[in-house]
Amino acid sequence: MFVLGKNILSVQRPFFRTFGLRLQFLPDQPMSFKHFFSIKNNKERGIRLTILTGFGLVTMLSLFIAGWTYYHITSLGNAAENLFIANYRSIQYVHSMEGTLDSYKDMLITGIPDQAEIASQDKRFRSNLDLEFHNITEVGESETAQAVGKSYSILYGKLTGWITNPSTISFSSKESILSGLETVKSQCEALLILNERAMFTRADAAKGDAEFARTSSLIIICLLIGASIILALGVSRRSLAEFRQLDRTKSNFVSTAAHELKNPLSSIKTSAGLLLDKIPGEITQKQESLLTNIKKESERLLGTVKDLLDLAKLETGNLQLTKAPTSVSTFIESSLFPVMLQADKAGVHIDLQIASNISPANIDANKLSWALTNLVSNAIRYSPQGGQILVSASEIDNEVWVSVKDQGRGIPPAELERIFEKFVQVEEAAYGGGIGTGLGLSIAKEIVQLHGGRIWADSKIGEGSVFTFTIPKSA
Repeated sequence: MFVLGKNILSVQRPFFRTFGLRLQFLPDQPMSFKHFFSIKNNKERGIRLTILTGFGLVTMLSLFIAGWTYYHITSLGNAAENLFIANYRSIQYVHSMEGTLDSYKDMLITGIPDQAEIASQDKRFRSNLDLEFHNITEVGESETAQAVGKSYSILYGKLTGWITNPSTISFSSKESILSGLETVKSQCEALLILNERAMFTRADAAKGDAEFARTSSLIIICLLIGASIILALGVSRRSLAEFRQLDRTKSNFVSTAAHELKNPLSSIKTSAGLLLDKIPGEITQKQESLLTNIKKESERLLGTVKDLLDLAKLETGNLQLTKAPTSVSTFIESSLFPVMLQADKAGVHIDLQIASNISPANIDANKLSWALTNLVSNAIRYSPQGGQILVSASEIDNEVWVSVKDQGRGIPPAELERIFEKFVQVEEAAYGGGIGTGLGLSIAKEIVQLHGGRIWADSKIGEGSVFTFTIPKSA
């Protein structure tokens, strides 16, 4: 049983076993609101931890991909540097040395030595050869450069003799100098070929590295995407399971609390009614006012309890439909009967407009009447005194359309998508006042969807609202 105290509402374990609520507590330990919300908070922390763990792992995997990509980009950058700088410089040095040799050859052909030009070209050759010695990168490059240096020294000695006494130099001496030029040039060509081959070799290696980086990165990304999907599915399944368990626990708790509150509230309402009817005896005017307020508030609380019980049945899946072909006009008239007194008290008139050619609908009339009653009650609550509510029904294609139109102040467009959510109420200033639990439209939506139908609202500020739902015809 419930124990009502100042701030405590607790339930003993046997009661929960009766209603199938699967909660584990210490033996003979009552469940209070504090215990219930402790369980809720623990599950929320568990769900939060699971989600954060999943996001953390995905973040780590993303960082790994970034690191892997950075490593290969750096490697390719280094390969490009070796390819286009070291060997390219050596090739430039060799081309410059070959230019010197070509200048010497031109002088020999013309037979006019230019001492200043030869000195300048010699300085150019030796400078580039020295730079080449400081840029050795390949196997055999040093030996080839040394051979170039030796051959050039011999050649330059012959050139010096020619410069000293050009008129006495013989044809054979010129041939010897030209032969020496060809020797040095062939050695320079060997040095050039060595560096060019190295460039092609490095180009092929860089291409292979790039292919490996591309392939490995794609494989790793695919594997990590697969791992992320598996991880996300695992996290979502666990989180969804925990959310569902938490939602079931909440629904069972609300259902149990509502059941236990219903009987005491009914007793309070009945007792207040008896006192107001003066059955036990006369009462003063002040007592009558207080009792009227007690009865009114107990009726409001009973309405809230009824909404909570309806919602709990829908959420726990305990609501079973018994469908049968039903006359739409009979269904609407019987659904409106319970709210007629509410409409009379509010000074609101209800009109019916039902098409005569509507086929029977395949519905559970008792259950679907909840939806229509909630819609009409909602229209009454937000209609001005003296207003009119039109309940209409017609057949469109393979469905029966039922609409409830009021003359209230209307619903803002931004609120139309939210009004069917649980505990959502349109702002009082925008909707013309009224109080409620915010569950009526949510319950109506659940019941209509259980019947395979649809529900929506159309509204304009100052022109009222129209709530429409569809139900299937009988087969």
